[in-house]
Amino acid sequence: MIIKERHIFAGVILGTLIALAIGIMLPGGDTREVGMYLPWQISLNESGQTRVFGTTLGQSTLGELEQLVREPVVISLFARDNGEQVVEGFFDNVALGGIRAKMVVVMDFSEAELSAMYERGARIATMGSGTRKVTLASEDMARARAASIIAITYLPRSRLSQELVAERFGAPNERITESSGEVEHWLYPHWGLDIALNEKGGDVLQYVLPSRFAALREPLLTEGGQLQQ
Repeated sequence: MIIKERHIFAGVILGTLIALAIGIMLPGGDTREVGMYLPWQISLNESGQTRVFGTTLGQSTLGELEQLVREPVVISLFARDNGEQVVEGFFDNVALGGIRAKMVVVMDFSEAELSAMYERGARIATMGSGTRKVTLASEDMARARAASIIAITYLPRSRLSQELVAERFGAPNERITESSGEVEHWLYPHWGLDIALNEKGGDVLQYVLPSRFAALREPLLTEGGQLQQ
């Protein structure tokens, strides 16, 4: 979590021009945002907090992000069988920088706060995995919008090739292939970033605070992932 703000790579101008072209071709693209909020434009503030998509993890709120993307957010609490609870905000269609994607963000709440929100839930539905999805009470919806974001999952509609990722993000510190052999994770711990490249489609970029990156990496190995040399 540290250091001065810095951009990932020197070719931001080229990336901006490419994104501008994409933004022009996409219906409804807002070219005013092109080059400002691209997924590879990551920096760290002096406190070591990751900043991406105009959002500083651990500082910016869900309400601020909702205003930025100008899309409605669906807020839910998820309670898993292992006792884990989390409040997430889901954006079905964002076009930051003219690139369309889905986005899921996690808000910062204590275990006690999450338990209280679960008890106040307006409706509970059980999903196929056994996970319970809770519709929050109105006062807790307001709390969620005022809470800081601690993680972002970004799901671009376009495929990401290894060549494109290497060009835009640079070489990863590590690469871990899942046991299925279909998904390879490119890890950038200094930015708190995990890029999951799926050969069947559905690439995923996960941004967390660098101080919490170990919690993102460790399950990849404990669940049978292979560290690439």
